[in-house]
Amino acid sequence: MTATLSGVFCFDGADPLYEGHFPGNPVVPGSLVVEAFYKRLQEAGHAPIEAKNFRFRSFVPPGSYPYTVRCENGRAACRLFHGETPAVTGEMVLP
Repeated sequence: MTATLSGVFCFDGADPLYEGHFPGNPVVPGSLVVEAFYKRLQEAGHAPIEAKNFRFRSFVPPGSYPYTVRCENGRAACRLFHGETPAVTGEMVLP
């Protein structure tokens, strides 16, 4: 069975986390991006058991970013976009 999830992740630049990551040039930590995908899959009724092959193709400053997740054959292909270009790609293994 194939399912596609999509939406927008919002990373609030006012969060004090960004004061130190990095001063003058805030960047969303990669772990927060992976966690956002994990939580979205949980909300959709999936329980990811492993994150694999996440690639950060560009820095992700705080802001709003569209994403897609394609679930198929026990895998969830995750993509976060900056404009039309994928900024983050990766995969979650589903049970």
